[in-house]
Amino acid sequence: MRFLHTSDWHLGKLFHEKSLIEDQEYVLNQIIEIIRKEEKSENPYAALVVSGDIYDRALPPAEATTLLNNFLVRVTEEFPYIHIFMNAGNHDSAVRLAYASEFLARYNIHIAADTKDICKPVILEHGKEKVAFYQLPFLTPLSIKSEDSEELLRTQQELYDAACKKISDFHAKNYSSIPSVINAHLFATGSVLSSSERTNVGTVEQVSVECFKDFTYGAFGHIHKFQPCDKQKRCYYSGSLLPYNFDDNPETGLLEVEIKNPADSPCVKRILFEPLHRIVKIKAELKDLIGSSADNNLVSENQNNYVQAILTDQVMPTEAFATLKTVFPYLLSVVMGERERKESATFIEQRKKAILSKDPEAIFDQFMKDVNGEPEKDELYQKQKELFIQESSVQPENSNGDN
Repeated sequence: MRFLHTSDWHLGKLFHEKSLIEDQEYVLNQIIEIIRKEEKSENPYAALVVSGDIYDRALPPAEATTLLNNFLVRVTEEFPYIHIFMNAGNHDSAVRLAYASEFLARYNIHIAADTKDICKPVILEHGKEKVAFYQLPFLTPLSIKSEDSEELLRTQQELYDAACKKISDFHAKNYSSIPSVINAHLFATGSVLSSSERTNVGTVEQVSVECFKDFTYGAFGHIHKFQPCDKQKRCYYSGSLLPYNFDDNPETGLLEVEIKNPADSPCVKRILFEPLHRIVKIKAELKDLIGSSADNNLVSENQNNYVQAILTDQVMPTEAFATLKTVFPYLLSVVMGERERKESATFIEQRKKAILSKDPEAIFDQFMKDVNGEPEKDELYQKQKELFIQESSVQPENSNGDN
């Protein structure tokens, strides 16, 4: 049996204040094309598993909910045999995501927003093959009860240990002869983070994947970088729908998973998406990006890309963003790059000498040299120096010289 695994759509996300709805719709259309391509094969996809963070925030914008609605309608109308599994991630509002979930289940759309049905699998059949699909939303303290009624489960590890044991025991008792898939949203120990979720993960605790050892395949969401999570390669992060940071890997995709029996490892194949706009970082001086001296190839190759310009000028040019926006239509960010400077013994000695001198004028000159290289000592420079010297000579009120 084959199915698709994707996660971390973050519908409604803003990227440097730019809405990504069109980009997300472009990729969701590709998922439909991937399903359609295999529809008439001997082994069409039986399911689409979406492992949490469907939306980017608990109150998604209207265009995000419309996009999800349109996607689900298209899939269920064109491929009524496909089962869609979705669970609530830490970015989702579980209650809102679960709206009309009982009704949607009649159309093979299975949404897991709480833990009351974690031991109620959906059994899919294809020919003689059967696979049991279980779902876990992102677990919060006390969302799982311990077998010991007096023990309160609060940590992520305690919660997932207890949840996986309940499901594993149930499966072993009732469906031991067929493979099992679990859809979960968590921070697996040892996962490699991308830049886009380093802040999103925040204080979320890590969970050892050892508690998932009894499952044939673990479909994980939460981490935006594609990767296996265990040595046996039975648990995977599919990665995010799009790159959501300029430091992320620009390649994103989903996973095709094939399962034959419980004992065999799943066969996992990655299918890459083609983005509507690629993300690129360009490092140069402003003059090399605009005007007659601009690199024409660099400009022409990035007309359709989301661009971050890293300027290597001595100081930030005036109205750099507005100027570059006329050259790169999808410019989203302009930052100053660190200039390369050899910390010679002479340079370090000059800095040390200025600090030890306690001479405001010498300290100011050395600071400006550190920041701006060799600054132009014009009228503005002299006024700034005079102000610095003046402020340096002011003693706090009631000061007796003690620290």
